[in-house]
Parts: sequence; C-alpha cells; structure tokens
Amino acid sequence: MGRLNVDIDDVVLEKDPKNAKYTSPTIQKEILHILANKVRKKICEELRDAKFCILIDEAKDASNKEQMAIVLRFVDIQGFLRERFFCIVHVSDTTSLTLKKEIYDTLARYNLHIINMPGQWYDGTSNMHGTWNGLQALFLKDCPYAYYVHCFAHRLQLALVAAVGNEISIWLFFSKLTIIINLISASPKHGTTRWSSHFDSIYSLIDMYGATIIVLESMVKKRSSNSIRGEAGGCLIVMKSFEFIFILYLMHKIMRITDLLCRTLQQKSLDILNAMDLVSTTKALLQTLRDAGFDLLLINVQFVCTQYEIDIPHMNTLYNKTTGHSGQQQGLVTVYQHYHYDIFNSTIDF
Repeated sequence: MGRLNVDIDDVVLEKDPKNAKYTSPTIQKEILHILANKVRKKICEELRDAKFCILIDEAKDASNKEQMAIVLRFVDIQGFLRERFFCIVHVSDTTSLTLKKEIYDTLARYNLHIINMPGQWYDGTSNMHGTWNGLQALFLKDCPYAYYVHCFAHRLQLALVAAVGNEISIWLFFSKLTIIINLISASPKHGTTRWSSHFDSIYSLIDMYGATIIVLESMVKKRSSNSIRGEAGGCLIVMKSFEFIFILYLMHKIMRITDLLCRTLQQKSLDILNAMDLVSTTKALLQTLRDAGFDLLLINVQFVCTQYEIDIPHMNTLYNKTTGHSGQQQGLVTVYQHYHYDIFNSTIDF
C-alpha cells in the first residue's frame, strides 16, 4: 500500500516504527469491528423494511462467559429466503429480561424495529420459552404476532436426553462422561442438553479411548493437586469397567441411528412429509437393533475389553444388583440378562 500512496508511505513500518501497531490485539480488534459493522450494514440493506424473524441461542464461550448469538431470517427483495448471522452479544446473565434488553438494544442500533418481527425461534431452554416470564412471552407483550417456534431438532434432542436418563445406568454414564470430557479438555464445567453434543463426545471418546487412558494415567502420576489426581483416578476406574464400555458402544449405536433425523430437522428447507418418513425409518431401525442387535454389540464390547485388558464378567453367573458384580445368591438375574434386558432393552424402549 505504501508504494501506491504517498501519505501511507510516510507512516508505514519502515518509516515510522513508533506508530507501527498494526499487528497489536487492539488494532486487530478495531479492524474486525469495522468489518463486522460493514457486514451488518449490508445485511440491513438486504432486509430493508421487510419483516424478519430472530433466531437466538445462548452458550458459554471458552472463558466461561455468557454470550448470545443473533441470527436474522427474512425474505429479500428478490423473494429468496435468507438466514444471516448478525452478531454475538456478551451478556451478564441469561435471564429473559437481560436477553430481551440486549436483543432490543442490538436491533435498535441498526434501526431494526420489533414491530416488524413476526417470528421468534429459540432452543427451548426454560428461561426462553416459559409461558409467563420467558423471553417469548416478553416479546409478545410488545409484538402480539411475534409467533414462537421451537427448534424441532432441539426438541427431539431434549426428549432423547430426558428419555435415556430414565435408565439409571445411562444417567450415571453421562454424568461420568461429562467429568471425563471436562477433565481432559479443561473446558468450562457446564452440562450440555444437546443430543448431538453427547453423540460427538461419545464418538470422540471411542476414537481416542487409548489416548484418553494415557492422559488420565499421566494426571494421576504427575499432577500435584490431590483433587486432580483423585478425579483422574476415579475416571480411570470408570473407563476400565465393562459396564462403561458396554454403555459407551450401546449409546453410540442408538445415537448413530437418531443422528440423521436430528440433522434433517436442522435443515433450512424442511419437508414435513419426508421428516415423518424419516421418523418411521428411525423407529424401525431402533426396533431392529432391539430385536437382533444385542449379541453383536456384546461381541464387539468383549473384543474392546480384551484389547484394553478390561475384566469381562461371566455372562452366565448371577448378577448382584446391590453391588453391581456377579454373585451366587438365588433369585437374581444373570449378568447376560442384566445387560440384555435391564440396560439394552430398557434404554431403547425409553
């Protein structure tokens, strides 16, 4: 640029090093802020004074700060449906009043009026969809026709997470899985309700099971903090148990079947008839897994346990529900029956 403009050439790096702050974090943030504003102005030009819907989601960033993403959905002047990511807003908390104020302020800054908002879409968490004090109810007071639509995919994900949680073994598994993921990744400790997030975690843990064991063993040996050593040691005990491996691979099979339906429900253009056909297909695949999938799953789990030298219980011995181990007491189900009916069938049925 200096070679093309005399004024710029006088202050570039080689000529005036005192002013050379172009790569500093402050300058970079200013440049990004300028570019973001230009993008938002372009979106407003596309939108003009047309009606628009808002799509809102909130989550914590890597530094554990609350933030809210705002997406605009509208039909442009050519008649095409558009979805534009508008901005990310950091918020002090995620109460409905705080979220409403931040949304109002952000839209008003670009002359986007709530009165032109016929729709609002959220992920369905309690602070957003509550009948009386949720965000959607607050907007309806100012804009009576701001129709609320629940994200179909997230509704399905919440239902699936809640359903499998009815089986205590599965609930305990996900509780331990969260601790393992947080410990390994050192990520902010807040739970997830998204089925897709669970599926990604399970897929990653299966893929990196051996590496995860090595990292946890290293934590036990090298970390000075008693709490870290204790947590890592507890995770090792859990991960090297037959039941954990069994549920890990069971949930991978179930989630792989339902994942296609979850992804289909997130598409911009959703054909309801095709979605209903996919629901039927998903249910049929789950039924097939229930009817004929247990023995194949058991063989796979036993192979993995042998590979990592994990003790495999004898399937024909009696299972003691009070201790979780095989026993010789009368009237108890066998280990095979416990895993087949108490865990495998029950989880799929839920």
